[in-house]
Amino acid sequence: MGVDATFDFGSDPFGHVRIIEMAHELRLVADKGDHRALSLEASVLLEAFVHHVESERHLVLRLPPITARLVENGQQRVVDRLVSLVLSADLAEEPCPCVGLADEVATLVELQIVSEERDHFDL
Repeated sequence: MGVDATFDFGSDPFGHVRIIEMAHELRLVADKGDHRALSLEASVLLEAFVHHVESERHLVLRLPPITARLVENGQQRVVDRLVSLVLSADLAEEPCPCVGLADEVATLVELQIVSEERDHFDL
């Protein structure tokens, strides 16, 4: 899967490429077992992703209703997994599901972004 690095929604500081990079960086932090750092990084990504979703809301509203619903459901799934990751990192219980959750977040984010780009290009 690839992301078009030139795909730009304007003044959004957390563009598609940066959000994907942040998601992949979570994997590395999770592998180190530093729960405090993982919670912080996942929280930052959560805020960035929510900001990004809000900044693209006008584009989603222009999509056909079924497509818009699918995009919104995918965005919510990413948010839900990120919240789970933050909570798991904060609890730091053993065995910690953090590595698996971080991997899932990275995959979901990349799939979501690629899907959004494809849907927006169809407009």
